[in-house]
Amino acid sequence: MAESGKEMTIIAAPKVYERFVEDHEKRLKEIVQKENVTFMIWDDKGSAIGPSLTLTDVFTYIYFFNNDGVYDNKSIVSTEDSTRTWAKELYKHYKKQSSAIEK
Repeated sequence: MAESGKEMTIIAAPKVYERFVEDHEKRLKEIVQKENVTFMIWDDKGSAIGPSLTLTDVFTYIYFFNNDGVYDNKSIVSTEDSTRTWAKELYKHYKKQSSAIEK
């Protein structure tokens, strides 16, 4: 998706970011350096488990994890404007709690 040139923001929990660095450091650096990509680290306070959220101009896809951090098979997939509006608010909530990685 980063190669498409479309504006995108990736917000990752610290543990997810650490895993990216461990497993794919070179590729991560390439992605972070792209002008169309903003990569942020969410301040999860060490205990919160946020959802995985994909939000586009066309659809919303959200999946949730249980309290153990395991994918819960519960997800929301929608093309409804009302769902996208709600998902934008959720995105803003997590973005406010995040810090961008410097390019």
